[in-house]
Amino acid sequence: MASLNESILSVRPGRLDVQQSSGTSPIGGPTREAKGRQRPSRDDRMLEGVGNLIRNIYVEVSEAEEESCEAATIKDYEFIASYSWKDIEHPTIYVPGLPPKLTTPSLPIQLQRDRLTRSRPRSPAAAVDPLFETLLHQHPDFDMSSIHLVTDRNSLRKFLSFASNGPGKWRIDVDMINDTMFFNQWEEFRLMMINGCQDSGYGHAFEDCVTAREPTLEDSIHHERIVRYELGGLECLVRFEADAYLDVDGNEKGRERLAIHSPDPPAPKPTRPVLKPPYKLVHVVSRGHYVNPGLIAEIKSCSTLKFNINKTLPQLWFSQTKHLCVGRHKEGLVTENLEIKDMREELKKWEASNQEHLKNMIRIIREIREIAKTARKCTIICMTVDGVKCLSVFDRKEGDMAIRPEVVKRCWRTLGEARVTTSTPKVGL
Repeated sequence: MASLNESILSVRPGRLDVQQSSGTSPIGGPTREAKGRQRPSRDDRMLEGVGNLIRNIYVEVSEAEEESCEAATIKDYEFIASYSWKDIEHPTIYVPGLPPKLTTPSLPIQLQRDRLTRSRPRSPAAAVDPLFETLLHQHPDFDMSSIHLVTDRNSLRKFLSFASNGPGKWRIDVDMINDTMFFNQWEEFRLMMINGCQDSGYGHAFEDCVTAREPTLEDSIHHERIVRYELGGLECLVRFEADAYLDVDGNEKGRERLAIHSPDPPAPKPTRPVLKPPYKLVHVVSRGHYVNPGLIAEIKSCSTLKFNINKTLPQLWFSQTKHLCVGRHKEGLVTENLEIKDMREELKKWEASNQEHLKNMIRIIREIREIAKTARKCTIICMTVDGVKCLSVFDRKEGDMAIRPEVVKRCWRTLGEARVTTSTPKVGL
């Protein structure tokens, strides 16, 4: 791997290499046998809806890089809001919700391998709907005008991986509202994140084994948190999933109790199939309470004696999660207590040793932001161009970010009428 102390970003023309799927004719079209039965490859699916290539962004080796004197660090970290998904087909969230509480189970325990499908599909008409419903529910006057970037933690991890010459192919859609840039997960990956990975081994079962949910939130699943911080001069709103929280002394110490409970409202009326199911507007139920950000914990399970903490540190850093809980099992058999680590010193060391990677990532995001200011909507695909890993930035022909006009009007007040290249969710009432 090239030294990142000598890495800079450069732009040059290139050709996107996409492997031709099997079942194609010599001229590139599908054979008669393949028509109607073969699903496009993942590479081909990532290119759906894209237009012309705008630019290729590379990380290359050079001795001419001028190092920035300012450290790449997270400043002014602030918890903003939270919600938990309700395990029901219609997209429903509990606000503020509550992550599961970390517990100490009696050992030994034999885990069952995770089922292929944890829960039924749920997807709102707009990927950003849960975020804005939560923001406006907890902060009716929240102003987005000063926010430069809205993203989930996973997207930041992807850009950092690319900036440090890491592996992987991925797609992220980029949209602008006024001066605010949105990183939106590719639809196929977004649904996987909401509904759970199909090959998670014993991971979900282990989490269920070492956590407990409050009785009023027994039917909640993923708990999402929204935080705000400055990174490299960019004001960021970051969403991430929280696995659990530490219950200090088994009581309310260290946790501000802000109990909110309302009975389940009537189920939403069935919607007309204007959009493909299950696209519906998010339903909000007031339930849960505030948890101090310093008590949030990430849970990891492994079947090996030595846990590779290096893969987890970027994830913890982007959400500033201070606690890591590591559990070990052998083919699902848990015989050891959970190891709880305070990660503050580890995170400081990781940040110091990854400055070049972080600075490269910030530079990449800034370059994409400049492109998006003009294009208004584009697609980033991390693939191989002329045999070299790069980010290919495409104009996007379709797949506008769906956001309701009333949300834009409420959240971008100080800049007047918002410049929006989005579509309004069409949902029957």
